Order: sequence, then structure tokens, then C-alpha cells
Amino acid sequence: MKPLYEVINQLSALETKLNRSEEYARYFARCKQSFEDMGITYYSPINEKYNETRTDVEANIAGAETANMIITQVIKPVIVHNGVLAQRGIVIVEGK
Repeated sequence: MKPLYEVINQLSALETKLNRSEEYARYFARCKQSFEDMGITYYSPINEKYNETRTDVEANIAGAETANMIITQVIKPVIVHNGVLAQRGIVIVEGK
């Protein structure tokens, strides 16, 4: 399954870069639906609160502030396969 997860990682990166365009939104929605049909979901936790007890992401902390941490950038999305965490997201967090 690792090659499939790599495809999802690349698709997520493209989605982030092209997300500003409505033109591409339906293509990403179709891809996500195809993965869901295989029991795979992925999501980008950008702008979500972060604390050290989260187990779905691996964080790199930017800055000195450690209170009220927010995920500001997603390097790799969180991937869940058949209800089981298959890939922890890799994120950058900053204090707000």
C-alpha cells in the first residue's frame, strides 16, 4: 500500500497548491471519492489546534511560543485506511 499512499501524498500537495481554483475542485473530489471507495480517506489538518497529545500528526514546531499551537503547514496528510491510521500527518505548528 505504500506506493498508493505516496500517490495520495502527491495528490494532497497538488490539491493544496491548486485549491484556490474552483476549476480543479471537482477533480480532487472525484479522486477522494475513489479512495473512499477503497476504504482510504485522507485529510489536511491545516489551521487545526495542536497539542502534544495528538497522535495523528508528527509536528515540527516553528518559533519559541508553545502555547495555543496551530497547524500552519501540512507536509504530508493524515491517511486512514479501513478505520486505522495508516500514515501520521507531518505538519509545522506555530504558537498564536
